[in-house]
Amino acid sequence: MHRIFLGLVITDGVLLAATYGFGLAAPPPPRGAGAYLHGIHWLLGMFTVLLTMMVHSIAYTYFLGTGKWIREVARVYRLPDWVEARAKKNKRRAFPFEFWSMMFIGGTAWLGAGTDALGWSPSWHLAAASLTIAFNIGAFWAEYMMITAQAKLILEVKNLADGLRLAAFAAADAAPSSTQAVGVDRAVDPSAIVDAAAGLS
Repeated sequence: MHRIFLGLVITDGVLLAATYGFGLAAPPPPRGAGAYLHGIHWLLGMFTVLLTMMVHSIAYTYFLGTGKWIREVARVYRLPDWVEARAKKNKRRAFPFEFWSMMFIGGTAWLGAGTDALGWSPSWHLAAASLTIAFNIGAFWAEYMMITAQAKLILEVKNLADGLRLAAFAAADAAPSSTQAVGVDRAVDPSAIVDAAAGLS
């Protein structure tokens, strides 16, 4: 996931910079011969707003989905409390960056629409755009670090669960069920997994 997110971040960063650049190059009203620059800025702005919203929404959804998976695995295998606590911490630390990045990009688009349609001062739109780009750069980095930490936690949880499952199989081999028929695959007693998990707690 962190590689996919990095690719989306780079694409969105390029669009943010291009939109900002065309906005600076576009002449103020009446635009005259430079009107096409404003048109490009407007079109790029729409794509940039949508992509920025999508990138941060993907990050938010990732933490929702992986957090639920970690919580269920921790419950089934009776993993230590720190597993779920770390997943919640990663989600909680990433949320402000996801939320405010989307708020800033939406506010910048709103100010741009007011500048075009209602004649508001373009200085407000420019200031909001500058703040949005600066904040998103920091947010992209923070979210990438949290996604990387979550991916490492997922791998760690998987290794713990695999170890408990192997321990349960070993316990079943050492004390096979008296009801197991010859030639029939054995079933692992769920209590063996619970007992193995208790040993790691």
